[in-house]
Amino acid sequence: LDPTVDFISVDRHEPCMIDLEFVGPDEAETISEIAYPLFYEVYGYEPEDVVREFLEDNQSPDAIRRQMSEGIRYAFIMYDSERAGYVAFGIAGESMALSKLYLFGEFRGRGIGTRILQMVEDLARSDGISTVRLDVNVENSGALRLYERSGYVAKGRTGLHNRRLVMEKRLGSDL
Repeated sequence: LDPTVDFISVDRHEPCMIDLEFVGPDEAETISEIAYPLFYEVYGYEPEDVVREFLEDNQSPDAIRRQMSEGIRYAFIMYDSERAGYVAFGIAGESMALSKLYLFGEFRGRGIGTRILQMVEDLARSDGISTVRLDVNVENSGALRLYERSGYVAKGRTGLHNRRLVMEKRLGSDL
């Protein structure tokens, strides 16, 4: 699967390129540098110390390298050769766990998240994966709308105070 895709910009109505640029452990610092401001922006409703603790535990360079060594793949989301955010996922058995999909504010609302989900799902299908699972903060209304529009179904709750919604999508075999 070639992850480079021609895409029509919702805002500009002209062709754009969306690409996944997969990275290795040598880019862990860069991912971490991107993650910190993104998480503070996306999770502005959370206490700052909660966000900081999550970032230190899960998105520090060492944590990212550890995740990569455990099979989590990270990729920068590129939009017309500009870094728009990042995505991370892992495969276990016949399912994929989508652990991160974050876009900078100026790239949200353009259909990029929808296209990235399609690309990740196509990668899963090509590896024989039948299900994509994720969890999302129940207060993250933009992400919830994206996942629901893309066919993800709520399967339960998890996390502290059950504030994370577990969602999944069964994939068809067509590419």
